[in-house]
Amino acid sequence: MQQDLTCALCATTQPLYEAALAALAPAHARYQASPLPHMALAEKQADVADMHLMAQALAQDGERIIILGTGGSSLGAQVLVQAQGARPTGPELIFADNLDADSFAQILQGEMATTRFFVVSKSGGTAETMMQLGGALLALEAAGAKPSRHIAGIAGSGDTALRRLARAYDFSLLAHESDIGGRFSVLTNVGLLPAIWAGCAPEAVRAGARKTMAGLNGAPQDFAPLRGAALHLAHMQAGRNINVMLPYADALERLAFWYRQLWAESLGKNGHGSVPVNALGPVDQHSQLQLYLDGPDDKFYTLVTHDTRGKGCRVPDGFSQDPDLAALVGHTMGNLVDAEARATLQVLIDAKRPVRHIALGTIDDESLGELLMQLQLETIYTADGLGIDAYSQPAVEAGKIRAKQYLQDMAG
Repeated sequence: MQQDLTCALCATTQPLYEAALAALAPAHARYQASPLPHMALAEKQADVADMHLMAQALAQDGERIIILGTGGSSLGAQVLVQAQGARPTGPELIFADNLDADSFAQILQGEMATTRFFVVSKSGGTAETMMQLGGALLALEAAGAKPSRHIAGIAGSGDTALRRLARAYDFSLLAHESDIGGRFSVLTNVGLLPAIWAGCAPEAVRAGARKTMAGLNGAPQDFAPLRGAALHLAHMQAGRNINVMLPYADALERLAFWYRQLWAESLGKNGHGSVPVNALGPVDQHSQLQLYLDGPDDKFYTLVTHDTRGKGCRVPDGFSQDPDLAALVGHTMGNLVDAEARATLQVLIDAKRPVRHIALGTIDDESLGELLMQLQLETIYTADGLGIDAYSQPAVEAGKIRAKQYLQDMAG
């Protein structure tokens, strides 16, 4: 993975960037002396065997696995699963991450005998997830299926509702990392275990994360996540409060959604933060690029590409007879995607828009692990620079409390 900052700074933002690097040096020294639990995941191996055992046991004789979890309990796994691409074998994976009565009812209409449910909640009482689990239990009961054979999951420690349900219905749970919240959990069993069903190798993902971590003991200005954080801080200070994540690959579409939650929920506090926008190339050249190039200069861009040259289908030789199509002859679809990604990068540069280019040689478990660790740590360092707690979400908790009160009102 290569991070190119050549066109991410200008005469105005360069001094702000250098000041941010200096301001983040104490946090860097602190993490060098006492690494975060998130950083230690790159070296962790002891939990992988349990992931494989649970994945194998739950998937046995199953044709589809429905993952119950919302937000950080689901998005990380979606990133890793999507990157695997279509697989000819293995169970169908369904992420029921949004609570919707109609769509969940359709899911429950499937054949329960070959359906499995994987439930994830660190708190052990997430209302949306518990509602889904309740529906799953009723569907299994109606089909005469034993929950112990059809359900497994991950929960935080303590006497939680999910752990009580697991005892009552006799299904297995693995422990959620106690020091790592949901939106930072992609490199834990929360993200890695569901990805095993898609063919992901947890060991390779963590090997990629170790590539990012290899720079921790060096100078602050040489550590890629810290440099990324300094970039964001500089552009926020310069008035660019929109953070656009633009990958050029369908396999990275969920990455942009995962990053959106990570950035928004970690940094949007006490009047601080910037607005994360998820986009996708090449399609958003047609829906967003006009705004990016000719709208207000209030955005910082991260363009993520991978090597696509020579990949995919070609056009018929007969296209050469049409002057508007002749340029496509002899090229693959991957060639066109590569040309369009490079064109977008260059026109952003020409328009004097600040853009960081992250180039992946290929999209695989290792490169994803490296990128996921990079984005998590630069978010944490950015929070340090803003003087806020990256791990809390007080406004979200207030909404949960209000929703429960409305339920009580309806019941009354």
